[in-house]
Amino acid sequence: MAYGWFICQYKLRPGRPNMRYCAMDDFTPQIVADGGKWAESEVLGGYAVVKVSAASTTLTTIGGTTNFYRITNHIVLSDTLSDLTTTQRNAITTRVLAMGYTQAELDAVMGNTLALWRLKNFLTLLNFIAQRKLTPRWNATNQMIVLDGILQSCEPITGVDAKVI
Repeated sequence: MAYGWFICQYKLRPGRPNMRYCAMDDFTPQIVADGGKWAESEVLGGYAVVKVSAASTTLTTIGGTTNFYRITNHIVLSDTLSDLTTTQRNAITTRVLAMGYTQAELDAVMGNTLALWRLKNFLTLLNFIAQRKLTPRWNATNQMIVLDGILQSCEPITGVDAKVI
């Protein structure tokens, strides 16, 4: 069994536009067929941080799917990001900013250089991403889900990690 951490979005449930689900659920049949499982923490911007256990081929398929991003190859939360490349850092930064966090918030936790990021551990990065979310609501006028409610805490990353071992 292989493991991977991903960022993916929430999607609208077909035929039920006022309901949404974590897009990782699209891979549930394949993950279960591998004898694996997954767990998520909904985060800011309608995204989720997801840990998956599955065959390595399934993880590769998920990572190659549009709107799914595999967060480095780190699995163990205490791993440092010492091998992070500039390309990987830029990709993570782009995702985090798309969620709605600011560059200043990211820099305050991770630092503003690759060298500073490399001193952090994987848990620090994931905890930053999973620090808050906004309550979703159905906007009947526009027929869409809007993320503009009150701030909420996210499922702790350590809890997600413990569910997929």
